[in-house]
Amino acid sequence: MRSNQELFDLSGQVAIVTGGAYGLGVQMAYALAEAGASVVIAARTVEKCKAAAEKMEKELGVKVVPARLDLTKPEEIDALFELVMKEFGRLDIVVNNAGVVLVDHIFKFPLEKWHTVMDTNLTGLWLMCQRAGSIMTRQGYGRIINVSSCAGMVGTNPNFVMSPPYNASKAAVIGLTKDLAVKWAKKGVTVNALIPGWYGTDMGEMSSPVHDVLNQYYIPMGRFGGDDELKGAVLFLASPGASYCTGTTLVVDGGTIAQ
Repeated sequence: MRSNQELFDLSGQVAIVTGGAYGLGVQMAYALAEAGASVVIAARTVEKCKAAAEKMEKELGVKVVPARLDLTKPEEIDALFELVMKEFGRLDIVVNNAGVVLVDHIFKFPLEKWHTVMDTNLTGLWLMCQRAGSIMTRQGYGRIINVSSCAGMVGTNPNFVMSPPYNASKAAVIGLTKDLAVKWAKKGVTVNALIPGWYGTDMGEMSSPVHDVLNQYYIPMGRFGGDDELKGAVLFLASPGASYCTGTTLVVDGGTIAQ
């Protein structure tokens, strides 16, 4: 029987965190790095990635590599995986966190906006899973964590966020996660979905005019999630301790979708 320390030790492992330079991505990148993993932080703004990587390396003493990544550009996804394999020669963990939400009037929602959201949140995530799964199934080990949203499990009150493609994309992420989990279950690769609720990120700030209403009526705990309240969940799903956990949805939302 392995000890708890062994079950949650990521020493020697290599992780990618998309959208890892800001918001929930930083929190999750820290969770993995603090457990001993080397981390590749990938986002569209490479300057933010570099700043976050330098800060993490200085504080934690692990290797952190910044990388440019636009999920709507397949060539940048390919370049990211080439960088990881050249730098480390292996890949153990992928946290597909990057995403976008665009809002508009529901009856006038531009098709261009719809495609941007779906291409980023679903198609780009699928390509990340495809590339990662190819490496991990050959290794016989891997952890893929797809970050969805409460918006993918329930309808969203129109007073909060008006983005049907966001909700649709996040629901599709859960379905894709389950399908890949079944397909790779005998290959040593787990695929799980992490479901955050409302957190104080840039995306969460889009609903700032109704924060008080959210806290009073829609979030049973009466508050947004904090800057370390997703770390335990992502560490669990990324760890050897989650070896018998695949195709699941782990919800961390203060009770929002329990009501």
